Amino acid sequence: MKSKNNIRTHFLGAMIGTAILFSFGCAKEVTVTAEDQEKSYFDAWMKINHPDLKPSGLGVYIMEDEAGTGDLVTDNDSFVFVEYTVTDLIGNVSGTSHEKLAQQIGSFSAANYYGANAIANDRGYTATGVLETIRGMRVGGTRKAIIPSWLNYTADYDTEEEYIKNSSGSNAIYTITVVDKTDDIIEWQLDSLRRFARNQMAGVDSTMSGYYYLTTREPSDTTTFRSDTSYYINYVGRLLDGHVFDTTIEDTAKVHGIWSSTKTYGPVHITMAEKYSEITMSSSGDSGSTLVDGFSFCLSRLRPYEKGICAFYSELGYGASGSDAVIPGYCPISFEIDVVDEPEE
Repeated sequence: MKSKNNIRTHFLGAMIGTAILFSFGCAKEVTVTAEDQEKSYFDAWMKINHPDLKPSGLGVYIMEDEAGTGDLVTDNDSFVFVEYTVTDLIGNVSGTSHEKLAQQIGSFSAANYYGANAIANDRGYTATGVLETIRGMRVGGTRKAIIPSWLNYTADYDTEEEYIKNSSGSNAIYTITVVDKTDDIIEWQLDSLRRFARNQMAGVDSTMSGYYYLTTREPSDTTTFRSDTSYYINYVGRLLDGHVFDTTIEDTAKVHGIWSSTKTYGPVHITMAEKYSEITMSSSGDSGSTLVDGFSFCLSRLRPYEKGICAFYSELGYGASGSDAVIPGYCPISFEIDVVDEPEE
């Protein structure tokens, strides 16, 4: 006769076997998301290539850290000016603010801007991983960091899990140098314009906030153009550091390396309007286009055969986004404008 203990053992064994069969028979299919796969790939890559690196913050891995000697970047600084290079995990450069590197990798364009860019110290505007990288840096410092895809996009979550779940970026390695910082981007631009006006515009005062104008050749008539008339101009557009980004003058374009065979050079036609914001500019073959406010404001006040320089902040120019790779965001610009005769056919 079997003992009670043996009966209990056989009973439990049978129950366990039944449970195992039931479990396998009713098992749900496990779904592996693209985000899970990306996380697994990144973790494996880190284990192979940088097994000793530990994540900081929400999961950025600092590879190199050269301390700066300037002011500390804090949460009160609304904008930080940085120079940068971005590569993928195997070192292919996808972007850089350094002119020499752009020349080396064959992506250089003389029309493009190279130098410090203003980034908003806000997750709503700048990739979280970038902000995690510059956290605790000082002006003049440089960091090289590995940023996983789930932190290389703009979002504001509390945990790494939330970033992974909503990931929309790509893995990247950033080398970032902090060049400057400010808690007021408008005032920073106004300071830049004041220095420019003092050094390049004979110390002229602003005519309205963020706008300066200096006449460099007196007009033939002191009356401004009426709203129902038109005239012709040549112009040269520059950043405040002197970099030429656009011009109607072919020789100037060639000298500054921005000449294009697809562009027609020569004076352009200005059509006046009741409101300066409605002034249009057109060249041969196009129907005309509206202009940034600072440029239009200058055109509305020009007189026959006058020549001058206007300079204005980004609120009257290309704003926070800039213009492609040519004009960075939050960048003051200047134009030299020359009222000329209508070109001969």
